[in-house]
Amino acid sequence: MQFPLSKISEFFKPIDIKEGIYSVWGDFGVGKTTYSLQTAKLYALKKRKILFIYTKPNIPYDKISFVFENALEAVLDTISFQKLTTFEEMYKFIFNLEFFVLEDLKSKKKVFNLIIIDSMTDLYRLELNREKKGKNFILNFKLNQLLANLVYLNQKYEIELLVVNEISRRTQDGQTYEVESGGNVMDYWVNNSIKIERTDVVNERKFILHRGNDNSSFVINYKLSEHGFE
Repeated sequence: MQFPLSKISEFFKPIDIKEGIYSVWGDFGVGKTTYSLQTAKLYALKKRKILFIYTKPNIPYDKISFVFENALEAVLDTISFQKLTTFEEMYKFIFNLEFFVLEDLKSKKKVFNLIIIDSMTDLYRLELNREKKGKNFILNFKLNQLLANLVYLNQKYEIELLVVNEISRRTQDGQTYEVESGGNVMDYWVNNSIKIERTDVVNERKFILHRGNDNSSFVINYKLSEHGFE
């Protein structure tokens, strides 16, 4: 998969296109959506087709405008935004994605090269209820199915996948760790990840990269402006 910052692309470069799901995760407001939009812009400028699925209350039109700058009109025909409002809606939409892909192939249109989901677990977390273990079990099963279906699309149609995710916390042996929201389900399906953290400098972020095929990690800092990371 290609990324807008050269050192990050270099780190992930040895990985095959069928490597499955990449995630960008971190705390609220660290720049996850900004970075995913920068990735979309990179693909769009190369005339590669992107589906950007957005699950938060309002599509960030101002942020899109700032990140894409003068390139927005030039890439409008390559990027499609899809707003989803409930986990069930997301579940049905992703399970129907293969039908859209097959229709494109049948009509010899360009199939999506990249699917971005921002955010993967927001709607899932809204449905969780500590008092309803049966419902939570079903939600976990459906989240697992969603991720499995996305990996299938990657393997069969070579559609690259980037999901934005939030932080959760796990306690083990008296120690608390930050992990991706979705727990073991996300651990199983996501091989490669980019965690974004705040630093002591207001407009600087730490990127913690993890590559699953050889369990390698790399840490680098980038500046964040209204136009993105640089």
